[in-house]
Amino acid sequence: MLAGVVTVSAFAVPAVVCGLWVLPSLVDDAATRWGVASALGAAVAALAVLWGQGFAASDSGQGGAGTASGVSVEASGARSVAVGGSVKGNISTGDTGTGARHTPGAGGSTGPASPPGPRVGRAPGSVVASGDRSVAVGDGVEGDITTCDQAAGPRP
Repeated sequence: MLAGVVTVSAFAVPAVVCGLWVLPSLVDDAATRWGVASALGAAVAALAVLWGQGFAASDSGQGGAGTASGVSVEASGARSVAVGGSVKGNISTGDTGTGARHTPGAGGSTGPASPPGPRVGRAPGSVVASGDRSVAVGDGVEGDITTCDQAAGPRP
């Protein structure tokens, strides 16, 4: 909403100022004067649109590999999940991830995950999930993390 208001204002203000006060002393023809004023308003509005896109995109997260809030995020393993920030909800890398399930000894894990420790070749602040069905979270987790297929063991 804010970006839309800024864009409309960025067009209207230069167009009106140039069309009513600046250009009448320079350009006699009204059609030419308003054409130039509209072009100047459109140029300023285009810059406002670029700002608005960056403003809107700064609040959205990124999936896969990339950076979020200055944190390097990489999920390279099969069915792996890497999150640079905090998670509010459940993460499941199993086949039937409809709820929080955990079978001890089946390779699954639930509960809060901590970011991986420092590795050689990794920048500080990086979140890397490189193993199959691995989960790496850069901040806190409010929910469950499940990496197993089923609570009853492997499928027949």
